[in-house]
This record gives sequence, structure tokens and C-alpha cells, in this order.
Amino acid sequence: MPQRTPSLIPACAPGVLPDQLQSSWQRSLGYGLTRDADTQPSVATSLLKDARAQNSWISQLVTPFMTRMQDELSRRPSIMVMSDATGLVLETVGNRDFLHKAQRYALAPGNLWGEHARGTNAIGTALALGRHCEVAGSEHYLNRNAGLFCSASPVFRPDGQVAGVLDISTPAHIPGYDAATLIRHVVCQIEHAWATRAASGSRWHLSLHSDASVLGSARELVLIFDDRTLLGANRLAMEEFGLTAGHFGTTPVDTLFPGFTFAPGNATLDAVNSQRYYARHHAPQRRYGGRGVAHAGATAHPEQEKALRILNAGIALCITGETGCGKEHLARELHQRSRWREGKFVAINCAALPESLIESELFGYAPGAFSGAHARGYSGKLREADGGVLFLDEIGDMPAGLQTRLLRVLQEKKVTPLGSNASFDVNFSLVCATHQDLAARVAEGVFREDLLYRIQEFHLRIPALRERPDIGGLIRQLWQSLGAPGRGLKLSDEAIAALARRPWPGNVRQLISQLRVLMALADDNTLITAADLPPENGVSRPAPLPDEQQAVREAQGNMSLAAKRLGISRSTLYRRLEKRQ
Repeated sequence: MPQRTPSLIPACAPGVLPDQLQSSWQRSLGYGLTRDADTQPSVATSLLKDARAQNSWISQLVTPFMTRMQDELSRRPSIMVMSDATGLVLETVGNRDFLHKAQRYALAPGNLWGEHARGTNAIGTALALGRHCEVAGSEHYLNRNAGLFCSASPVFRPDGQVAGVLDISTPAHIPGYDAATLIRHVVCQIEHAWATRAASGSRWHLSLHSDASVLGSARELVLIFDDRTLLGANRLAMEEFGLTAGHFGTTPVDTLFPGFTFAPGNATLDAVNSQRYYARHHAPQRRYGGRGVAHAGATAHPEQEKALRILNAGIALCITGETGCGKEHLARELHQRSRWREGKFVAINCAALPESLIESELFGYAPGAFSGAHARGYSGKLREADGGVLFLDEIGDMPAGLQTRLLRVLQEKKVTPLGSNASFDVNFSLVCATHQDLAARVAEGVFREDLLYRIQEFHLRIPALRERPDIGGLIRQLWQSLGAPGRGLKLSDEAIAALARRPWPGNVRQLISQLRVLMALADDNTLITAADLPPENGVSRPAPLPDEQQAVREAQGNMSLAAKRLGISRSTLYRRLEKRQ
């Protein structure tokens, strides 16, 4: 979309608005919003309920702070608003009189305040910027919001992603107090509580600060580690060390603290930023692994035999490992060797289907259960897997509302289709797979702990390809299985060694693809040397995105409706729109 020229911004904006708000006004124009628009985009009660279930961290971490703030907020015309990462208002507390007056500003739960929906505003613009934002009076893009003063800060999860926005709103003519200081203070405490909660029990974590007296308070820096790899942090630590979401899961502890050794207790640490910190080392107290934990690698056969026994016993198996390491391949192999082999292997990818389709795919539906439903209904994957194996890939991405329904099915062995009062008995063996740390997802409040215990009764980890000492042998095995010997194609020892040294971020799937490329380019009866190998894959550009902006315009700013028409979630729609800016 071509850039709008500054002259297209209403005359009150240039030279008056801060730079960050001028950019926001430009974006608001790009979304097709008009300043006199009187629409109040919101979602249905059922979608609000789903959003609250998906953001259970708010009730656990934010509500206690909002409750404690109630008295202070009530003394003046002010309210505190908590939104999710799309700008959907989930909770509002504060002065009763102002709460009533604020209804005309649509600050009640269920209203959408992303920039795409309402133009420049503190909640939406804080999301767009990823930092604190204040919008006063006529700085709001929509005229109907000119009576508000709003101060908002994003809340960051320990993995570096924005979880939502906390906002204080007051009448524009009487802001009353330093809202920015108050908001930043509360957000700091929320992020500290979230990080320490995510680290508690099963992770090493460090509490740091250059001032020893700060340790133990919400102003300390918190870093979370597992096996000497950085997994998370609170935002103060992210800012101190220049960390982003991409650093988590990939950064060794030595990158931050050279020569560091974990040891419970207090110490001083010299960091790569040339700063010295007072530190407290908190050792893991426990590591949850279900009934058993196995690691499938060079000695995978004994562990696979254990997994096979687990499957035959009807005990839930959870396979973890990076994308492309062969989790589904292993699950299918176990199914073929198990007592369930006469039944179907039914696979569903929880991350590939739109949220609106996962429930009907899993549980099925009765005839006429909803608009567009098949006249004869649909039995669903759970009933289809009866007598066989149900494979739920990327289980960590299952929406929160469905987690509850799945847990009930696993406990009761009965399935009730959508729109039906009838229940059907099911008996299958469950295999789940994920590349995510489910224990961390539980700590973040996005995955049910009781469901984790139920699906991870036995845990099998497949190591990344680069971790396996038998890569050379695997390359030879795959080369043969792909049919290369039938064409007289051979890999030299040098070529195998060069392939084995590559990092393989795509794991076995990427290795197979590269071997196929080699076979396609080679003439029959040739020896392939290291010189024949293609260069290591770079990062490809993403495919063109669908016309999300057109969908938003057609939905008149209703982001839920636009996302539904595109078949994606609201959060995905927001991310795609931001990429176009």
C-alpha cells in the first residue's frame, strides 16, 4: 500500500502530535478509518468468554493487582482496563460513576481497541509500538474518544511476546495523577510475578541487580534457564541485556555470563555488557516428566520399546522435539507395531486448523448444528479413532476452551458432538506431539495443568538432528530408502561428513528434502562428492499475504468478523496487518 503523504493527515495533527502518534495517525488513515466514525467494534459474549479462557493469566496475575487498586481508582474519576494482545478489553475496574460514563466510550469488556478498530488510542498504539503510550483528548484519532486521557503499557510474557495491555483512562480535562508511573509500576509487578512463576520448581533462574538491596523486589532482573539455555525473562531483564523473543530457547548462558556455573545461593556476576551484578541462584526443585521420561536418539530402540509398551497399555504418550524431527513418523511406526494397529491412525494438527474448525473436527456435530453444517452431520476425529490411535500434533496450540472438553473426553471416554445431547463411547490410545515446553505453557497460564498430567503420562523426547551422534549413519539409511542405490548413486564419505556438520534447523524433514535435491540433480551411476552439495538453505521470504486490509474494511473495523472471513484468529490477523506497515 503506498505511503500517505503528511498533507492527508487532518490539520490538527502535524506539528502538534508526538512523532509516535503522527505515525499512528498515518496507520489509522491506512486502515480506512474516518475521524467522525461512530462505530464501536465489539465481539459477541461467547467470543469474550473464549478470550477470557485463553487468557487465564489475567485472573491469576492481574486481577489481584486490579482488586488492590480499586480503592485508589474509586477516589477519582478513573478506571483501569486490561486487554488481550489484540486489543480486546477483557476486564475493567474503577470508579463506578466514571465506569457508567465510560460506557459511551465503549471501555467495557468485549470492546475492541486495536488501532485497526479505533485508530490512534493508548491501548491499540501501545500494542503497535510495543511500549508505553499516552493519548490525550484530541490526540485520539476518532473524535468520539476526544473526552479521554489514556495511559497504557503492554504486558510481556516471559517468552518475550506481548500478552496484553494495561490501561488507565480518565476524563481528558482532569487526568488527576501520574498515570504513567502507576501503570509502569503495576506492569512491572505483573511481569516479575509471571517470570518467577514460570521459573518456579522446574527451572534454574537468576535474580540480578546492580544494587543488592533491590534483590527480592519486583525491580530485580529475572532470567530463566534450562540446561544452560536461556528460556525466558521479565521485561526489565530483556531491556537490560537487549533480549527479544528470538533469543529464548537459543541463547547459551555463557553468551551473557562467560564461564558461568550454576550454584545455589548468592554471588556476583560479570556480564558481557561490562556490568557487575549481585545475583541469587535459584535451583530447580522438581522436574515433571509424567510417569516416565525417555530420550530417543542414537540408542532410540530401547526407548521406543518402552513407548510401545506404554501405547499397548493405553497410557497417554507425549512426544516432544523440534519441528521436523520425526514425531509423527515415530507415532505412525508405533501404531503399526501396537495392539491398536487394526484401528485407524487419526491425525489432527491443532496449529494448522482455524480455531473455529478444531472443535467440530475433533468432536463432530449433529445435522444442522450450525450454518454450513453437512445435512448428515459429522462423526469427528475422536469417534473415528475408536479402536485405534488418536494423534494430536502441536497440542500446545489447542485453544483453552477445547482443552477442557478434551480433558472430559479422556476422563469419561465419551464424546458429545456439537448440537447433540447424545454421547458416544470411545476407546483409543492417545499420542500427542509438540515442539513447545508444555510445563512452561502451564506456567504462562495458556495450558491446563490437569490436561498436561493426563496427556503426558509418559514423555518421549526426540533430539534435534544436530544433537544425534549417528547423523552419518542416518544419512546412509535415508539415502538407501529414497532409492538412490537403484540408480547407482553413491555418496562419498566426504559428502556425508559435510552433510553431518550442517546445523539442520529443519531437522530430518530438511535433510530428506536436501537428499532428494541431490538425487534429482545427479546423473545415474555417479559418485556425489562434497563439491556437489548445494549451499545451506537461507531464510526464504514468506508467501504473499491475503488481503487482510480489505477484509477489515468490509467488516467495518470488526476484527473478529474479518478474521472469521479469512479463516484465521484475531491475533494472527493483527500480526499480518502489522507486517504490511
